Amino acid sequence: MNPLVIPSEGTNLNILGIPMVVRLRGSDTGGIVGVAESHDVTGSGPPPHIHHREDETFQVLEGEYEWTVGDKTFIAGKGTTIFAPRGIPHGYRYLGTEPGRLMCTITPAGFEGFFEEVGALSAEEQQDLPRVMAIAASYGLEFLPPPGA
Repeated sequence: MNPLVIPSEGTNLNILGIPMVVRLRGSDTGGIVGVAESHDVTGSGPPPHIHHREDETFQVLEGEYEWTVGDKTFIAGKGTTIFAPRGIPHGYRYLGTEPGRLMCTITPAGFEGFFEEVGALSAEEQQDLPRVMAIAASYGLEFLPPPGA
């Protein structure tokens, strides 16, 4: 494996209206790690879900988020690190009024491909939930029903 320097702009994507930047791909690291940055707006965030293949480690770069990881719900602000192991339900919602930012480290790599596949769809195609769910399933991602549903 060789050292890498990734340009500051990375690969910009739009995932269901949320700007994301893929900073590091598994294809660059021999499948060891992938990194993506999310730029969040008030109320945004993924629904509860489970990754069956990878662990995620999040670093809050800007703003305040409400998290649920397993049976714990908490508020996380700038500088907080959250570890969401594979097989454990998790999700978050951005609470701030100014844009928030999260860095997500994915181990092992590969799930960044989900962001790239969904990001390649038009905004209209991204609203086709069965299509997005099929892409998610191909990456070992399981969306859960909302609490109380």
